[in-house]
Amino acid sequence: MDYNEVKVNLRKFGFPLSTENALNQIQTIINGETSRKQHLNEDLAMDLISEFIFCETNEEGKSTKPMSRIRYLELLVMICEYFNKTKIKPDNDNCCGDTALNAIFMTLFPQFGAPPQRTNMLVSLVSLAISTYSNLILQSAGVQMQQLGCSSKYSSQLADGLVKKFFTFISTDCSSLHLLPQNAPLFTANLMTSLSELYFNTKTTDTSMSFKEPPRIVLETVVRWINSDPCLCFTAHYTDLQRALPSGAIPMAATLPFLGLFRWCFFAPLCVKNNKDLELYSELHCALIESVMQGWKVYSEQNPRITRPYTLSVHSVIPQQLKDLIDETIKLNDQASMQAVEIVVERLTQSIHAAIISDTIFGNKQDLVNQLELLPENEVLKTLIKRIQV
Repeated sequence: MDYNEVKVNLRKFGFPLSTENALNQIQTIINGETSRKQHLNEDLAMDLISEFIFCETNEEGKSTKPMSRIRYLELLVMICEYFNKTKIKPDNDNCCGDTALNAIFMTLFPQFGAPPQRTNMLVSLVSLAISTYSNLILQSAGVQMQQLGCSSKYSSQLADGLVKKFFTFISTDCSSLHLLPQNAPLFTANLMTSLSELYFNTKTTDTSMSFKEPPRIVLETVVRWINSDPCLCFTAHYTDLQRALPSGAIPMAATLPFLGLFRWCFFAPLCVKNNKDLELYSELHCALIESVMQGWKVYSEQNPRITRPYTLSVHSVIPQQLKDLIDETIKLNDQASMQAVEIVVERLTQSIHAAIISDTIFGNKQDLVNQLELLPENEVLKTLIKRIQV
């Protein structure tokens, strides 16, 4: 069947049958045999997705009006059901999912070339998948986030969309959210990494973003997730992404959530005023220390061939914005401010010490000492510097 004949046959049906048939056709195209016509097949798949799945173009290739809300919801359910019932590879696991379905997901929701409204559909689909325990969608989303980078625009928009359209509308007792690390660990770990970049972000040129706090529901959820499994933060590192990707794809390096989440804990005493929230940051800090110390140890003992990851980097563990904020706080010269600075320095010291003990810190020792010596004097800090210099 040639390029145009496929489209003509699909146009004989109305929604939802046309969309269902298009999904099946796309599955055949994407997971078909490689041939000289592969490029044409990929173009056909993208055209079918645009016209018959998301209704973004008409048969003439021109843009169409946004679909109705009812149609939008019906499409969400249809895609969700398609992933739930389509088990192409029998031995899929709860990290990487189904390789063929991952390829379909990546084609439905690519990084480039799709209209902006596709991002909204992705956020809605992942929200529905979390609520309905549709793990294959979450596994595919986790693979896509890691492949594109957890700090990429794609992953950041997904994480930010989930905060605004899902997290803020649920209670802390949501069972599907609690079970997410168990049902989709790679997605959960990569989501934490993306979330960590949304708040207290020292990489942005927008100074207001440097001191933006995460919503309480996000903070509570992250703490609960890490406490439920100290190994969770390492999931992206020990997952064999190659077997999750289409043939010929090159897996990208994993990024772990430690640095971003530790940064939350460092900034919090200087920026957060709510005492209950401060207690949560303290709990998060303890959970991260436990994960660095015990999580990797547990996994490395079971899998000695896995290379050691890095939880902290010498060059980014103490960002300039944090140093500046510490200096500004010290100038206030009151008891509460000095106590807050003391907590920050102790947390920095504890996190670096944990990374040194677990041998998961990256960078030159002398560079680290030079940075630590710029911090306010502290007995615990002095002990750490002496240990590093030995």
